[in-house]
Amino acid sequence: MTVGPQAYWPADTSVELDRRPIGEVLRCWAATTPDAPAVRSLAGDDITTLSYADLFEHSHQLARALHASMTDNRTVGVCAIPTPDWLVLEYAAALAGVPLVPVNPAFTDEEIEYLLETAHVDLLFADSEFRGSPLLTRLVDIGARLDLQVSELACWRSMALSDGHIPEVDPDNPFLIQYTSGTTGRPKGAVLSHRAAFNCARISMQRIGGHRDDNWLNPLPMHHVGGSVSVALAVLSAGACLTIVPAFEPGLVLRVLEATSATILGSVPTMLIALMEHPSFASIDLSALRIVQSGGSTVPPSLIRNVEQRFDATVIVAYGQSESPNAIQTDITDDDVTKAETIGRPMPQREVCLAAPDGKPVGLGEVGELWMRSPLTMDRYIGVPADIAAQTLDGDGWLHTGDLCSMDGRGVIRIHGRVRDVIIRGGENIYPAEVEDVLLRHPGVADVAVIGLPDERWGEIPVACYRAFPGARPDPDDLARHARIALAAYKVPRRWIEVDSFPLTASGKVKKFELRAQLEAHPSQ
Repeated sequence: MTVGPQAYWPADTSVELDRRPIGEVLRCWAATTPDAPAVRSLAGDDITTLSYADLFEHSHQLARALHASMTDNRTVGVCAIPTPDWLVLEYAAALAGVPLVPVNPAFTDEEIEYLLETAHVDLLFADSEFRGSPLLTRLVDIGARLDLQVSELACWRSMALSDGHIPEVDPDNPFLIQYTSGTTGRPKGAVLSHRAAFNCARISMQRIGGHRDDNWLNPLPMHHVGGSVSVALAVLSAGACLTIVPAFEPGLVLRVLEATSATILGSVPTMLIALMEHPSFASIDLSALRIVQSGGSTVPPSLIRNVEQRFDATVIVAYGQSESPNAIQTDITDDDVTKAETIGRPMPQREVCLAAPDGKPVGLGEVGELWMRSPLTMDRYIGVPADIAAQTLDGDGWLHTGDLCSMDGRGVIRIHGRVRDVIIRGGENIYPAEVEDVLLRHPGVADVAVIGLPDERWGEIPVACYRAFPGARPDPDDLARHARIALAAYKVPRRWIEVDSFPLTASGKVKKFELRAQLEAHPSQ
């Protein structure tokens, strides 16, 4: 397909949507392929397997308990590392018709409390510990303040019911409330329906030729749509097997790739670099692997070529947002340049326009903001004023992504930068306004601007340029300690640069593009 003189791609509606609720899809696989492996995971040094019949039975039991214990218009949260129990809860919530709210266990109490309150969480499941800290104890204290129940995820069987009623679920009902953030700094809850979430993943799986015999190893966190939607639901759509590891550790991932004969690996660029740098990489048998899917940040062309050569697998680059997962993707048959330098073409059911500031499409080869319109986009934001939400999802249904892109005559899209100042460090989004707000609470900081600078390993790192109050000399180590009190570790700036002044617009706003250019020109500053 070729496009006209404007950077506009009409939606391909020839691929029909699957209008079943997600729980019904799981029920069907349990009925038709009950013994097929659904989930593999580590148990000590051994790899255990849940069949589709097992996964459905566990999820169905917990769904009955959720339906019996939850109040109307409330949600269930989960704050835990990836395990089969996480997936059981995801599908139990889907069967019960209760929206699931994933919470990053690396968040601070302040961040977690905000999410739980705005999402109206009634019941929260969590791990007992996270990275050596007493996560469950912290969350019980938060739950007491918000009047919500907190339970250990691993103990879900104590509340599961073997009988009881679960409702019919409309595929247009909310399935997931995925928190993202904008330049306002406060997280926003993107509400994805069963229809949108499932079909985003299903169509992506079709594009890569996924099938029932595939085994997809997922080292991505489940609190991102990359784990809970793009991987988990893609696997479900094909009746394939999902292999879960509790966290990304290069040696562990390589060992499990070999032990389970994984055929697909999900990743972000920093993970791929770490895997190839690991001492055991050369000795691992990866002959079963055929696809490496990556995204989450810009993927350097040299990295893609290196991965394809060393893994002997095809790299697929996927683009999406929490508001619209798996929206644009390269194809298995794409040439090296397309795979290495672009994000591919819009997926079926996606209408795409690259817009100028006046909202009109730019020409082919010109740069404009990526807008998307689709039945697979989020329904709405929660916890966001209507006027702010409309800046992202407008009245005509266009999602304004904030990414600056160009399109060629084949519909292939390249990313050139971002309208908003989101920093993507190793696949994790960092929003400068949120970091700046915390740093401005430090008594020695008069003004601050946080920007992203290129980094070979992480893609980008956050850098804080700050102006001190007269007579104050804040120490970078002290600023970092201050930031870590309110921010997850990956959001804390990696470089601290004291400045006398900032380049400003006429209205007094910091010209971050100028600041970034200055620092890129003088990297040793």
